[in-house]
Amino acid sequence: MAQLKLPMEVAEDVQEAGFLDPLGANSAGAFAGGGLISKAGTSRAAQRLRKGPASDEHAQAVAAEWDVYKSSVMQRFASTGTITVTTGLDILSKEPKGHKKSVTAAHLEQLEDSDKDAREGSKIISQQEYVTRLRELNDEIALAWLNNERVAALRLTIKVARLLMDTSVPQFYPTLFVLVTDVMDTVGNLVWDRIKRKSEGDESDELVALLPANFTADDVRPEAKETCNNWFYKIGCIREVLPRIYLEIAILRCTVFLEKDPAAGSIQRLTLMMRGISDPLASAYAHLYLARRGQVLLPPDSGDSEVPTSYGALSSFLQITVPLAVPRSRGYLINGLNDYLFLFRRVLYGDFDKKIAASGVDRRLYVTLVEPVFEWIMKCIFEGASQDEMAFVVHAFGEPQPLTPRRRGGNAGQPDQEPVSVIVHYMLKQLPPAYIAGEALNMLRLIKSSKDVSLSQHLNYKLLGEKLCECSSPRENQLVILNEAWKVVMTYSNLPEYMAVADVFLDYILQYCTEMELTVLLKDILKHFRNGDISNAALVSLESIIFKLVTHYTDITKVLNLVHVVDILDLFDGEIRLSVYKRILASVTRSNQKISDPVTRHIVFEQCRVLHDSLDSLSSEDDRRQITRLIARFVQLVDYGLDLEQHLAFLVDCRATFGNMDLLRETVVHSSNRLSVSTLKLAGGLSNKQTIEFVKACVTFNAITIPSITSIISRIHLFLETAEAAFMNGLLSHTEDLVKTALKCLQDSSIGDGSKQKEFEEAICSFLQKLLSFLTLAPGHPELGAFYILRGILTLLDSRPKLVTGRRRLQVLCGVVCMLSAVREGKCLHYSLNEQVDGNDILYFEDPLYEEELAEITAVVVDMLVTCLDQDDDKAQRGYQHLDACNALVTAFKVDGDLKTLCTGLLQKASAVLTETDAYLQVTTRFVQRRGITCVGMGTPKCCV
Repeated sequence: MAQLKLPMEVAEDVQEAGFLDPLGANSAGAFAGGGLISKAGTSRAAQRLRKGPASDEHAQAVAAEWDVYKSSVMQRFASTGTITVTTGLDILSKEPKGHKKSVTAAHLEQLEDSDKDAREGSKIISQQEYVTRLRELNDEIALAWLNNERVAALRLTIKVARLLMDTSVPQFYPTLFVLVTDVMDTVGNLVWDRIKRKSEGDESDELVALLPANFTADDVRPEAKETCNNWFYKIGCIREVLPRIYLEIAILRCTVFLEKDPAAGSIQRLTLMMRGISDPLASAYAHLYLARRGQVLLPPDSGDSEVPTSYGALSSFLQITVPLAVPRSRGYLINGLNDYLFLFRRVLYGDFDKKIAASGVDRRLYVTLVEPVFEWIMKCIFEGASQDEMAFVVHAFGEPQPLTPRRRGGNAGQPDQEPVSVIVHYMLKQLPPAYIAGEALNMLRLIKSSKDVSLSQHLNYKLLGEKLCECSSPRENQLVILNEAWKVVMTYSNLPEYMAVADVFLDYILQYCTEMELTVLLKDILKHFRNGDISNAALVSLESIIFKLVTHYTDITKVLNLVHVVDILDLFDGEIRLSVYKRILASVTRSNQKISDPVTRHIVFEQCRVLHDSLDSLSSEDDRRQITRLIARFVQLVDYGLDLEQHLAFLVDCRATFGNMDLLRETVVHSSNRLSVSTLKLAGGLSNKQTIEFVKACVTFNAITIPSITSIISRIHLFLETAEAAFMNGLLSHTEDLVKTALKCLQDSSIGDGSKQKEFEEAICSFLQKLLSFLTLAPGHPELGAFYILRGILTLLDSRPKLVTGRRRLQVLCGVVCMLSAVREGKCLHYSLNEQVDGNDILYFEDPLYEEELAEITAVVVDMLVTCLDQDDDKAQRGYQHLDACNALVTAFKVDGDLKTLCTGLLQKASAVLTETDAYLQVTTRFVQRRGITCVGMGTPKCCV
């Protein structure tokens, strides 16, 4: 239970300042005397015209801001355990509605519960039950108000406020404060609305005139003032100090109906009343509530900056000589926070350790419970503050201050009060980066001198580093700031704390310092890791440091060549090591730069090996896909320059190391084929014995690698690609073997290859068309004939009719027609990089057997093309197939005789099943008409050559 009293030392200080007892003052009247703000300053301010009360829009904005903050407070201090409460049992133990125990049942329960007397005076309740009950009370108070039971509502509100007197469960107190102040806010808003309506209406509650937006007490009707005074008198009769303070703060905004300058009276008096709260936790949150409700009464821009405010006792206490104009909206906050720090320092000195230990927490956790108070009050103080006002606050709460003889307790040897670490932290958090950058050296001195247990010092150094990264300090101070900070940080023995600061100051070094300072930092980090106990938190910070280096330097070679980076990478293990390696590989792929440095190649290759080995049967598909793509991209970027043999050896190592990745196998095959083409280019397009041997090695490597790839589609395309590379280098026998191997894969494949039939047929069709294009250039076999591979393709289509069906089969046959037309013309559509390789147009120039074989195979293909028509059940598809065949024949051959009759028939059949407006039909019709074809009839398909 909180002990509420006025400490003797505080009372004596107050008497010295001419203080009037705030508890004995009329709470409904203006209070202009005493306080930390001198009477002279307030009297001068009161003589000037003051701004009116805050608008409803501002009040709503403050409430919305608090709603966001209170949610974070409740989440931060949430508890799943039970709470033993000794205050407010009458309102927390309410029976559910409609349930009433009989006398007999109550008597039996009393007899059966033999421990009732021992537990009487306390109640065990869960946090959720507590929250639910207080929200019900909030609704009950609002309902009672609507039913004109205002006295009952006030009594219930007082009972709720008394709950804040119980600090026996400190962990729950922040949540309790949020719930209770929600009730206080409800009552405060109801009282405000009632008095405002009385000011705007007559006795029958009819609207007479709305109050001005910035009204003063002179604009308020006497009846409304009387009602307002009555509320303050009722609250002034509350015996307990804490509930009285909370209720008066709740209706604090209503003082604008009575006073021209509320800040000169009620707020100052409430600030002084809080000196009588001896419990540190209860006192802290009372100051928080005053700060929050004071925002509504005094917005940040209220007050008069032209009128200097003397801080009286505060200025004397702090020995401040700088004259300032501090607005009222910050003055009471500064005074109140200074008052509370006197009590808070007693917590830090251990005066409350027995009480804290009895509640089941330690001093550090107890201090953590008060942090929301400091954070919110500092936010209010610095909101809209000028540079001079910021300087005053920093000096008031940041600089070491001498104690007055009375506060030294007669001990003249007691040292001056050092700044409180948690106060310094939230000052840094709320100060703008530009101000901190200009006062960075002073801020370092503050942090260095704040060593109490309220907050770990490393958090202040970390926060300072973050602020300095947002705004640069003067160039001449940048290195000095780093050196001054690191003199302290480097002495930390706690590795996670040291790494948290090092992580932030790495950004500072990358922005403002040179590589020399970076090297010193990395060396110091490595030293701390070797001398300390490595924890997961420290490794997380180290991971962040590596990420920042990789992001800052676009070239991964630059990062890996930094001194100590490789040694630092060896410190990682487990999942963090995998995460770091992934990030490095991702940086490699994003940079898209060739990797030619041997050290970088080796390091990244080893990282790829670790990532590959980390995959197992439990790995997700996303991880497999990501790692495979990263490794494959790394292999593509590796560059050995002119040392092609070493590059091929690297590909061999990749195939052996990353044997479980199909994409990697495909990548090394592509890279090997690039080496083959690069060899021909380096030789000037003319192969020699040395280049032939190397290309043979590449082709052999591919021939061994490709069969291990799972996908048939990938295999046949890679066989064809390798055949093209071999052909360019004059390896005709290897070319033929590779093409025949690809066709054999198709012959032995199962339909679908595990994929959808449609996609499989599209892939086969694409491959065959690409192969036909290649055969236009490739020479035939001296013994088997010029078209033996083409005959093999036609045989494959006949033997495997389901390999490609429908329109795709027709597309393949149309491709054969176009290929034969190109061969017959004798003008190859492609050319070889190797001038030593001749095509069929040269090998069989004016050979009658060649011409005869060409005519024969052409007739066979045209018959196959016509045969595959009219096999689709879809009329539209049949029409499109006829148009495909017509276009292919008209494009490939001279249109006359039987061919003209055939094409005319195809066009007529398409016209019969397609609409006249079909775009494909219209385009084809115009095309064939330009070639001299009209729709006259249908002839028998015959050879058109």
